[in-house]
Parts: sequence; C-alpha cells; structure tokens
Amino acid sequence: MQKNELMRLNILNKVHFPFWFLALVILASCGKPFHLEQSAVTIQMPTEPVTLHGDHTELQVAYKVAPKAFVPKGVAVARLIKIQNNETTEVCRDIWVGPKVKGLKGRSIEPAKGGEGELGFKLPTKEVPNSNEYWLEMVSFYGSSSQIKKAKDFLEDKSYRKAPEKAQQFRVKISEGVSLLSRTGRVISTPKTLASGFIADTIEPFEATIYFELNKSVIRESERKKKEILQLVDFLSKTKEILKIEVNGYASPDGEIQFNNELADERATEAGNFVINALRSSQGLKDIQYDLDNSKLYVQNKGTEDWKGLLRGIEFARISQKDQVRSIIENPNLSSAEKQSQLKGMRESWEIIAEDYLPPLRRANMVINTKVPPRTFEERMQLIRMKSPELSASEMLATAEQAMDASGRAEILELTKALYPSDHRAYNNLAVLDIEAGRLETAVRNLDAAAEAAPGSPEVLHNQAWVAYLQKDWSKLNLVVKRAQNNAQKLPEFEALMSIRSGKYAEAVMALNGKSQDPLVALALCLNRDYDAAAKALKGLDRQNPDVLYLSAVIAARSKNSSGVQRDLEALVTSDPKVKNSLRTDPEFASFRQETFFKNLTL
Repeated sequence: MQKNELMRLNILNKVHFPFWFLALVILASCGKPFHLEQSAVTIQMPTEPVTLHGDHTELQVAYKVAPKAFVPKGVAVARLIKIQNNETTEVCRDIWVGPKVKGLKGRSIEPAKGGEGELGFKLPTKEVPNSNEYWLEMVSFYGSSSQIKKAKDFLEDKSYRKAPEKAQQFRVKISEGVSLLSRTGRVISTPKTLASGFIADTIEPFEATIYFELNKSVIRESERKKKEILQLVDFLSKTKEILKIEVNGYASPDGEIQFNNELADERATEAGNFVINALRSSQGLKDIQYDLDNSKLYVQNKGTEDWKGLLRGIEFARISQKDQVRSIIENPNLSSAEKQSQLKGMRESWEIIAEDYLPPLRRANMVINTKVPPRTFEERMQLIRMKSPELSASEMLATAEQAMDASGRAEILELTKALYPSDHRAYNNLAVLDIEAGRLETAVRNLDAAAEAAPGSPEVLHNQAWVAYLQKDWSKLNLVVKRAQNNAQKLPEFEALMSIRSGKYAEAVMALNGKSQDPLVALALCLNRDYDAAAKALKGLDRQNPDVLYLSAVIAARSKNSSGVQRDLEALVTSDPKVKNSLRTDPEFASFRQETFFKNLTL
C-alpha cells in the first residue's frame, strides 16, 4: 500500500505541476500596468499660437519626461493632434520605448534619466479656419507581449485612433485657433493726382534759322518769305513781353578764318536787326524801345567758323575715308587753315563736303524767349464748352483742378482724354475721382490706360497698387509691385505688405528702410519673433490707432507681459467697442481668457 500510495502521489505531481507553472508565467507576464502621468511630463508651451506665415502654418512644442517616470518595459506615444469641427487628426508623433521592449521601433529612453522630445510641423495652408485646436496627447502602454501587439496595431493606423483599452492617456491644449496676424497689415495711403504743370506765366521759346549765300551777310528775300521765318514774325506780332533774344552767327570753315569769323558776326547782326524790326512793327509793340544795345534784352554771341556743325553734319554721311575726315576735323593741334588744306587734299571727299555739308553752316540762329500770360479760368472754360482743340492738355488739367465740384472736374478730364488720348495725366486723375467715389472697376480701366501711355509713372503705379489693395486683389498687387521694380520705381509700403503676406519678414523691414516708425515694420518684426525691436518700432506712433493698439497687445501677449496686454486691450476696446467679439476667440490672447481683466473687457 505504501508503494501504491507513493506512485499515486507522483502521478498527481506530474499532472498538476504544469498548471501551477503556467499560472506563475501568466502573473509574471501581466506585471504592474505602466501609466505615464501628466505630472511626469513638462511641456514648454510656445510663445505664439499657430500662425499663418506666407502659405503655411507652423508650430513647435518641446516636452520632457521626468527621470524615473518611465519603466524598462514601458511604451509611450506623444502625438500632436488637431481638432477641427469635432474631427480629430494626428499631425505628427514621437514613439518612446524602454530598454527591455522588444519588437517595436522608437526612441530609446533610459528610465532613470528621462527624455526630451519636440513635435512640430510646417504645413502648406490654403484656407485657414480659426476653429483649429492643437493638443499634445500622451498614450502609454506596459511592454507585455499583448500590450506590445496593441501598441503596434495602434501605431500602424495612420489615421487618428483613440487609445486602446487599459492604455493611459492625457491631453494638454497647446494652441487654440490659427492666428492671422500676418493678414492684419494695412497700408495707410491716398490716391495721387498728377499736376497739370501749368505755370501762370509761361516762358515760351521760339527758334528760327536764316541761311546766307557764300561770303554774304545780306538776308535774301527768299529767306524772308520762308515758312519758318513767317511763323517767327507771326509769333512776335502776338507776343506781350520779350524776355531775351539770343543770336549766334556762323560761317562755313572754308576760306581765311578771320574773314569767316567777321562774316559770322555780320550775319548775327543782320539776324538781330531782322528780329528787332519785326518787333517794332508788331501791333501793340511799336512804342517799346527794342534795340541791340540793350544787353539785358539782346545777346549776340561771338561768330565763329562752324567746325562742330560740320562734324555733326557728316555723322551719317556717305563719303570715302570718313574716319580720316573726322580725325582731321577733331584734331586740336591743327589750325583751321591746316584742316582745310588736308581735307582739300582728299579731293573726292572734299567735293561732297563742299557741295552738301558746307552751305547749311552759313547761317544765323535766333532764339527768342517770351512771357506768355495764361488764359483766365473763364476763358479756358469757354473754350472747353466749345470743345476747342486750342487749349493744351496742361491748360485743361489746370482748369479741372480749379473746377468747383467732382462732376465738373470729371467732365473736363473726359474731354481731355478725347483731345489728348496719349496724355496719361487725364486718365490718372479721372481714376483718382473714381477711387474717391468708390468706383474701383472704372478706376482700374482708367489706370490701365494711363499705364499703357506712361508705364513708369510713379503716380500711376501707386494708384494701381492702391486699387488692387482696396480690392484685395493680391495677385494684381504683386504684378504692379514687380512692374514698378522693373521701371526703377519704389512702392515701399506695398512691397512690404506683399513680403509680409508671403512670410518674408526681413524683406519687409528692408523695403521700409528709413520708415522705422511704420506699423508695417513693427508687424514684420513681431512675425519674425523680434519682439523688443517690434515694440520699439511702435513707440511714437498714434496710440489712438486701433491697429497700433492691437499689435502692441499681441507683442505683450507673446512676451508674457500681462500688464501690457491689459493696458493695450483696454485702450483698444475703448477706441473700438466692436472688437470685443473678435477678442473672445482670438488665439493670440487664449492664455489670458481666464484673467479677470480679460473677462471684464469682453463681457
């Protein structure tokens, strides 16, 4: 019996041992659950909300896992998630694994030391909804085989999934909404008119030339009846006041130089007498003493052989040995006689010069400057009503400037366009009236016509940029800015605005170089995270300006200056109470929403 009993016990032992062993294995495999608590993770909150920079948004979040918070078989997933309209999306992730975790790739962490991580993104953005929220989410698993499998399944799905059962999870809100600070830039400007250029007393010059026969200084009758000379006489007959008469006499450089210079002087004197006699016979000027001895009125320059005139005359001439002829004429070491001798030695060339290019040099040139009094406003209006082409474009523009009302100005400018279709000033000034009246589409058409007539006009380019800005047509504004640069023109405010909208903040500051106290400079510096320089740029600006107050409050918020935020927002709400609604949801001030002053301000 004792032997049988012993055998039965041995059999029982052999049967039950594996069950006990399996139970121990199961208990050992379960272990204590790993929970990475929120208190063990330090998150460095960003100094600014998610902000639209050019065509993208970006965010960086740094965090630390405390020493001894992790376990050797622990697994943790740090996820940056976006919540929009109750829909959650994973943006990026970090996977942390303890040193004893097998079969799962991730960043190794030593439990005794803890770890540091950073999550962030820079993503293209076309439409920016303000309802976006960004959170840092931590999910932790214990590293058992079953939990590792759950972690793998959880991580394989690229779309957002909730943490599996028994996994530890917590979230911390990082940013609420997307800041559109880069879209708050404004240009403070007005449209630019083009001046008529009409001067009350206009200095009007008239120039004419009398030609003489070889070796003579007598004015031929054929010259007196020449169209140009008759126009001169007619001009003098209508003149009210002569300011200056200047006469130059010339001789062709053939013959003895002294004789030629004397002949040139005689020709000048004859031309001067011709002008004086014409003045004395003019209606209304008979009794005025015009004479050649009045040095303030009459200037007669010393006559000369005209070698320079000959050089200009043969510039495009077809003569043999042209380069040698030019070299002789330009040689300062040769006298007039020596030049003539060498040229005459080039017989073929000289014959052409003597026949075609010397006769036009035997002349006297007269320039008469007169003061022409302008027509009165009434006289000009009468001609405008008659639609007379007698008025110049400048006179019509000046009349439009003097018109009492906008409709009268527009009527005159429309007529100016019709009479002078290539004068860009009328188109531009009509566009200014359109802008002031809110007719932006009409302004665009007038400015396009003005730009076609004068592509490099600074005023037209400025006005085109201003209209594109008012219409929020950023592609058109960009084209105008580039067109201005191609025409060596500057549109600094608009260049800065486009640089800010495209995320090029340093370029915006450079574009406004010399305008350090412009709100756009402060905005560019703030977006470039240079908050001290941005605050300095706002100093001295109008503290009643809502844009200045808002930007100052943003700089204070990003600098964690609570008193500055309170001061600027109180002033902002006082100047514009309607801003309360936007402040309630503005992500720039999300961290101040629980402050008493903020709640009171936005009630």
